[in-house]
Formats: sequence, C-alpha cells, structure tokens
Amino acid sequence: MHHSIANPIGNKVYARALACIFICAITLALSTRFAYASEPWQLYKSNAWLDIYYRKLPNGLLQVKGHATLDKTTTKSVIGALTDTDSIPLWVDNIQSVTLLAAPQENRSLVHTKLNLPWPVADREMLTLSCFSQIEDNQHLLQIRSVFAPEKSDSLIRITEIVIDWEFFERTSGLDITYTAQAQLNGSVPQWLANKASLKNTQKMLQALKAHLATQQAQLSNWTLLPGDCDGF
Repeated sequence: MHHSIANPIGNKVYARALACIFICAITLALSTRFAYASEPWQLYKSNAWLDIYYRKLPNGLLQVKGHATLDKTTTKSVIGALTDTDSIPLWVDNIQSVTLLAAPQENRSLVHTKLNLPWPVADREMLTLSCFSQIEDNQHLLQIRSVFAPEKSDSLIRITEIVIDWEFFERTSGLDITYTAQAQLNGSVPQWLANKASLKNTQKMLQALKAHLATQQAQLSNWTLLPGDCDGF
C-alpha cells in the first residue's frame, strides 16, 4: 500500500538501542535544553556523496542535516520509497509498522509509525502529517510535522516536536537531497546518547535509502504523493 530517525555494559546496551530510534522517513535529532541561539552548522561526517551536519536551535533541540547526492535517481523514486508503507519496515531498522491513517488532500498524509526498540529503551510512536509541494520545475519539498492528539493510558511513549524537511533538487545526472530533522524523544533516556544516536542514524538512514533505491529496477514515472499547495502548513 502506498502513501505515507552508567556502567560500560549498560552504556553499550543503551547505545545499541538508541542507534535504532530515528527513521526516514523519519530519523530524528533530540534536545539539549540550554541553547539560547542557533549555533553554526558543524560537520559530523563526510564522504564522496553524503555530508552530515548538526547544530543547536534556540528551542533547545539538536538539529541534524544530511546532504546527499544520488546519481541516476529522481524525486518521484524517493517519494515512492518514503510513501510505501509496506516496504519501509524492510529497509529501515526497528520500524514495526507505518500506517496511513488519512489523506486529507492529495498532497497530504496523516501517518502513524510504531518503533520497535531493543531493551531497555521503551518502544515509541509518532503521529505525523506530511505535505508535498513543488517549488520550481526541478525542486520539490516534503514537510513532516508532529500532530497533537490525546494519548491513551496504555499507549506507547510518543515522540513530539517533530520538524522534518526533505528538499529535492533534480540535476541532469541525478538528485541532490537536503534532509533536516529535529524532535523530542520524551521518556527517560541519557541525553548524550540520544544526541549521538540521532547523528549516527541520519547517516544510516540515508545510506539505507540509497541502497534501497539501487534495488529498484526502474525509476518511477508517476507520483505516489502528488505535489500541491503547502501554504500555511
């Protein structure tokens, strides 16, 4: 279906669990609570096709940015991968399910995601609304934001304050992607491990996306999420 991140042993277990928290989809950067002004971007990792940066925001969250250059790839194919709710758990680690709840407009999707995390980190959930728009002939933007809804007493811990942007710029030979993300994990998790995991998982998610796209036999010719108006989103 289509439409649609302390002892030595304890630290290792926590690190392993947190290394799986953020997705595409959905890979998330977590808060440090004492920043009062945005800091300059700092480089985390870099290779021939991918650069990962981070900075603190005025609201205290750590924002992560990934810039990827993918040859022989189109925006339609990436959107197809990000909106294929059945296949996302197959190529993104520790995703139990991604469920399309509603499509209020042809370019918007309300999605519920369950994260199945290793012990001792409790499982999480996300409720997000996405909006997809075309900026220029060769430029598109996918925005993903958390949606407020009352939590049930038996519900999973919910990730909140999600702000994710996927910017796509098509070139003759491929696609430039700029991915930025921030969110509040909530629950009891060591902050330094959470921040470290958010950086590692941005890199891991974009690498997984590249590998997943390479397995596709052909580029998509049709949109799985139509671009439309996102004014006021």
